[in-house]
Amino acid sequence: MTWVEIDEQLCDGCGICALRCDRVFTSSAGEITTDANEETCILCGHCVALCPNDAISHSRLDMNVFSAIEKGANLKTQEFIQFLKERRSHRHFLNRKIKEKQLDMILEAGRWAPTGSNVQNVEIIVYQDPAKIRKISDQVIDYFSWVNGKVQRKIERLEAEGKHNTEDYRFTRRMLGIGERMSQAKAAGRDPIFYNAPLLMIFHSISATSAPKDNAVLVAHTVALTARTLGIESCYIGLVEVAANYYMPLKAELKLPPDHEVFNAMILGYPELEFLKTVDRKPIHIRWE
Repeated sequence: MTWVEIDEQLCDGCGICALRCDRVFTSSAGEITTDANEETCILCGHCVALCPNDAISHSRLDMNVFSAIEKGANLKTQEFIQFLKERRSHRHFLNRKIKEKQLDMILEAGRWAPTGSNVQNVEIIVYQDPAKIRKISDQVIDYFSWVNGKVQRKIERLEAEGKHNTEDYRFTRRMLGIGERMSQAKAAGRDPIFYNAPLLMIFHSISATSAPKDNAVLVAHTVALTARTLGIESCYIGLVEVAANYYMPLKAELKLPPDHEVFNAMILGYPELEFLKTVDRKPIHIRWE
């Protein structure tokens, strides 16, 4: 039985649905037939959203969610670019919890981020308890302190192989001593991982899926940009992703579902510092073909 039904009284045979999705729809002599199932349909909803006559219904989607798009809803391009230019990574936050209503809006925005093959399987862990956030911070520090010896041995191996002038060598050199610096900051009463942020989000998904890292980044950045509209700023913490996937004590603390990995982490809060100017950025390298 097909998941999609076409109201013959409303359908005028325009064929837009078949043009968009020839896996589900077949148009022949002005007649549209459907075969939507687990093998042919990824639940993107495009057929419903494109139909000009409201003739299509989908049994696996909530039809009440489909609302009309206002043609004038697009942002002005230059204003949006300016909004992007003004985004900065913030590491100093006011000692205030994010308002519940605002947090709900931010998380709802993440729901609408695109995902590869429309898998929609990115999940988010939200931490607001300072003690729990600090515990995760300590575990990240523990991991990088533990791995420091391995980094030193890798540097020695690369040097012995004459690979001084490689990106691998330069990246590994940057990693050397990071655990020690973190431990020193912690001993001085600072949080070198989350900077005492009032909120931490961990983005994770099953690893055996379509583009899991890309999916998590898309959801996280949608969350980050939406937060900016509410006066809430953020910062990505890539060190968490590394530690979470290699350090068993941290894995246990996060309690991820089976076969899940962390693909992104981000802190959020009301900013303590206000940037007054945009900053310089390298021109993006483009090759025209």
